[in-house]
Amino acid sequence: MTSLAVRDDPGSVLATTLDELETLSRFDAGTAAERAEAAVTAARELGRPDLEHRARLVCADLLRRRGAVAEAGRTAQEVHRWATEVHDRHLLARSSFVLTAVFQEVGDLAGALEHAVVSVDLLGDDDLPALRVDHLVRLADVLGLSRDPAAPERYTAVLRLAEGLGDVDRQLRILNNRAYTDTLAGRFEDALAHSTRLQELADAAGVPLDVGRLDTVARALMGLDRLAEAEAALLPGLAPEVLDASSDGDAGADFLLTLAEVQRRRGDVAAARRTLAECLRRCEENGLTSIRVRARAEQAELHAAAGDFRAAFEEHKRHVHELVEQQSAQRDARARALQAMYETTEARRQSRRWRELSLRDPLTGLYNRRHVDDELPRLLAAPATAEELVVVALLDLDHFKRVNDTCSHAVGDEVLRTVAGLLQDTPLRGATSFAARLGGEEFVLVLAGTDADRAAAHLEEVRRAVAEHPWAPLTGGLPVTISIGAAGTGEVTDRTPAQLLGLADARLYRAKRAGRDRVVVAG
Repeated sequence: MTSLAVRDDPGSVLATTLDELETLSRFDAGTAAERAEAAVTAARELGRPDLEHRARLVCADLLRRRGAVAEAGRTAQEVHRWATEVHDRHLLARSSFVLTAVFQEVGDLAGALEHAVVSVDLLGDDDLPALRVDHLVRLADVLGLSRDPAAPERYTAVLRLAEGLGDVDRQLRILNNRAYTDTLAGRFEDALAHSTRLQELADAAGVPLDVGRLDTVARALMGLDRLAEAEAALLPGLAPEVLDASSDGDAGADFLLTLAEVQRRRGDVAAARRTLAECLRRCEENGLTSIRVRARAEQAELHAAAGDFRAAFEEHKRHVHELVEQQSAQRDARARALQAMYETTEARRQSRRWRELSLRDPLTGLYNRRHVDDELPRLLAAPATAEELVVVALLDLDHFKRVNDTCSHAVGDEVLRTVAGLLQDTPLRGATSFAARLGGEEFVLVLAGTDADRAAAHLEEVRRAVAEHPWAPLTGGLPVTISIGAAGTGEVTDRTPAQLLGLADARLYRAKRAGRDRVVVAG
């Protein structure tokens, strides 16, 4: 019966869907975007902000893959901030995972590495093994791109985990990424060893390599000057159904650029020109500025290979000019992306700061009546047992007018600030409490998650702390005491602020009539 209830619980069903979305090997597969957006809506309707934020992170990673890096970063930072406030370990790990990729995209490898380490450290034993693999791969990738000598060891460890899961797709991704970062570091023998394993695993599993992985294999062979083998490795990618299915967002242009370089270096200038022309066509059609700039350098090499050195020189100048423009545009884009992310963070921080200030009494620093009106109904709406009461206590300074009239209003203000400090310095252990100034010399103390006896003892401790404070240096010998009236949810039939505050106020009046400097909590 219990398992059936769990299956029928909408929150559990949605959590299972999010588990699947978070562990998709490739986010560009199927209807992930539509499912993630639907999950955001469903979680919002269920009143589950934790699940809503999980779904938003899936959407953010999808946005990043489509080039909306700043928007993805803003979402990830918003979720990271919320997760920090509520101490949600899973969301902290997942938001750091997305932020790793965001910072990597904008060229901040130090920021990416910081988030990658956090995303791995925060994963728990109860997290899905595939999720752990993904986080570890992203950390290894950042280390690899940073030319960190620890990268190979990281790739080896996470590959063993993927092999233990029998997850072929993740094994292929790990081998490809390791071979690629090996080529960046100039470790071409290592790159070839891992790209060979990549091919063998793909063949054994009957999985055709896409153009991105074929490109990795070819680059390892090129680095070792094994050009004929590099071209042979690339040829399967020329099939239209393979080339046009490129999942890297470059319509196969990067693959074609590598092939053109291999063909030129092998001496087949005519084939290289045809390949490069197709590469440039795809660049223009898809707005691939970065690849087009690199293609200009290859074009200059082709002119030189054909003996047309003037054309090579002119093409080289265009390449340098566009490269400078591209680098400038990339810097501007990265700056805008980071600025957009941090402007949002700062705006929200300032918004929270001003809201916090609006809920504070400027004289004492305690909360004000507005906070009581916001927070008390929320505490009273929460379910509680007889041992988990909400107790509301009204506190009023005795003969406070005499302090103002005799010592000055400045001294009176200092007395109020001191009493406020004493209220904060005597917290009730094991309970949630807050103090607020309602106005004048009247305060309220709200104690949640306690019982009647502990609450009464705490209020007596507060009363004694005020009475025994050394007031003489401030008031010239005038005593300062408080009277307290309190009421708890165990005494009322209607858990409303009005009923509790009304009962507490009646008891405060009784404390005053009985001689002041006392606590009345019953009767």
